[in-house]
Amino acid sequence: MNSINNTPANVVETIDNPKKLLASPRHTLMLFGIVMILLVAGVMNSSNTGAAKQIPDSNQMLKTNLVMICVLWYWAFFIYKGMKDYGHSVLEFFGLTSFKLHKIFSDCAYAALAFALIYACSYGVHTLLPDQASQAGNPILSSQPTGFFGISAWICLSISAGICEEIVFRGYLQRQLTSMTGNVGVAIVLQAILFGIGHAYEGLSSVLAIVLHGLFLGILAKWRGNIRAGIIEHAGWDILAGFGFIGANW
Repeated sequence: MNSINNTPANVVETIDNPKKLLASPRHTLMLFGIVMILLVAGVMNSSNTGAAKQIPDSNQMLKTNLVMICVLWYWAFFIYKGMKDYGHSVLEFFGLTSFKLHKIFSDCAYAALAFALIYACSYGVHTLLPDQASQAGNPILSSQPTGFFGISAWICLSISAGICEEIVFRGYLQRQLTSMTGNVGVAIVLQAILFGIGHAYEGLSSVLAIVLHGLFLGILAKWRGNIRAGIIEHAGWDILAGFGFIGANW
């Protein structure tokens, strides 16, 4: 009988052991269900891109962004709760036990390298498979944030996406799937596909580009042993995309 913190016998203190789960299989299936809901919602949104849509005004954009911030952090809380029940913490994904202040510079350097590689791949995907109709009809990406509150909300949303989505996909899901399959390569590919599916509302070419994005970040997380560089790259990418510095000339 395991008497330490009433932790199940199949759990150890570290998540580095690929045979140990971070949370229950049921919890992971629930996460898959959430991604499938996002897929259905995204397909429905994409199917209506042929019709004329009213571009949301700044107030609508602000409300949408605030709602999305809440959804992202609730998603991260969902991961936190599932891991806590198995004696784990999302802090394990950040590599804090061996973190030194100077390492932030190497995190930024790796984030910049990943950004450049991902940009090149994304540019290629959008050039070969232009998806302008879906982008034009997208209720989130159809206009740039304006005004102090709009810009602040977008930056907060981008940072939230960088933190929360890296926790969900490169932190929890990648390591959980590694435990389930016993193959880190399979886990990296699967989490990247689910990451792309979760952004189905952006259109087909964007989903393919986002799958590649997830692959690079998955490899980076495995290589670095934490998600810090991925968070920096992810947040930076979203901030620049929101202001039209990325994607405007795909």
